[in-house]
Amino acid sequence: LYEQKVTNMELIFKLIVYFTCCELIFGHIDLQCSCGIGYNSTLSAYFPDYQSGVLRDVTDMKGKKLRTLQDYLDGRADYVTGAMDRHLNLTYGTSVCIPELNQHFRRPIDIQVRDTDPELDGLGLSRIDICVRTEADSYDHSVNTRIRVVVQR
Repeated sequence: LYEQKVTNMELIFKLIVYFTCCELIFGHIDLQCSCGIGYNSTLSAYFPDYQSGVLRDVTDMKGKKLRTLQDYLDGRADYVTGAMDRHLNLTYGTSVCIPELNQHFRRPIDIQVRDTDPELDGLGLSRIDICVRTEADSYDHSVNTRIRVVVQR
C-alpha cells in the first residue's frame, strides 16, 4: 500500500509539472514545447526604429521598452517581445513557445506577447512577429520562416 501511494504521488507530481508547462519536464529541458497546443504559423521579425522619433516604434503596447532576441541571447533581457493579432485577446505577457527557434539556438527562448500591429489584425495564430535588435537582424532566415507556435496560457 505504501509503494502504491508513492507511485500515485509521483504520477500526480509528474502531471502537475506537465500541465503547468514547466521548462524542466522529467529531467530535461523542453525545446519541443510539449506543453500546450501547437499551431502552424509564420514567424517574422521587426526591430525598434530609434530614428523615427515616434515612441511607439521603440515600445510595446503598454509603453515598455521592446526586448530583442539578441538582448535575450546576450543575457540582457528576461524575455523577447512578441507581437500577434490583437483580436486573439491574449493577456499582456502571454508566453509562446517556438520549437524551431529553441532548436536553432539550442535553448528555450522566452517569447512574451506584449505588442501588436495593425498588419497582424485578422491573422489570428497564423503569424507572430518577434523583436530583433536591428534591421539587418530582421532578414535572418531563422526569424523569417514557417514554424509551430505553442501558446502557453
